[in-house]
Amino acid sequence: MKIRFYHAPDANCCERLLWILDYKKVTYERIDVGLGDVGEQVRLLSPFARVPLMEVDGIALSESMAMAEFIEEIAPNPPLQYTEAFARAQVREICEAVNSSIHPQQNGSTVRFFHPDWSREQMRPVRAKWLNLNLQKLQGRLWRSSQFAVGTQFTMADIFVSIIYRKALDLGVTSSDFPEYDEYWKFLMSDETIRGSCPVAS
Repeated sequence: MKIRFYHAPDANCCERLLWILDYKKVTYERIDVGLGDVGEQVRLLSPFARVPLMEVDGIALSESMAMAEFIEEIAPNPPLQYTEAFARAQVREICEAVNSSIHPQQNGSTVRFFHPDWSREQMRPVRAKWLNLNLQKLQGRLWRSSQFAVGTQFTMADIFVSIIYRKALDLGVTSSDFPEYDEYWKFLMSDETIRGSCPVAS
């Protein structure tokens, strides 16, 4: 199986997939494109002309949740999901909270659609405020059984949550505003395998 992964710098949906691919040591070809201009191949293959995008044996697959679950199925070890049905649903719940309820509204392209005259700097405080509000809301659903987001092991929920938290920091939210998330991040980064595969480890 040949996998080509189209990636843009600073795109947190792409960072989720990079982390999953590298954590599982999946072999893939990485193709870096621009965030503003994704290139002709992505425009041809993606219905919304955006990344992340994956080609699997020449067939395109878009949407980060679909790609995350596909990778889990073709490379189940080390696992990023549970075997028990309800625990799996809880992981998906957190992933979708990030993927569908939090991420899209703060996306630069979404903000630009409603405010085409705004510069990237003008967008930053609006995006940061949205992430601040919604990370607070999400917090009540996290870390109920351990220091991992869901249950007692590292899952794709940890990846989705961590990446959106790091995006919030990049946009100006301070770690002191979120001591629980900051401790959570430090906990994850204390694991050599998790840290070594993380594209935003610092």
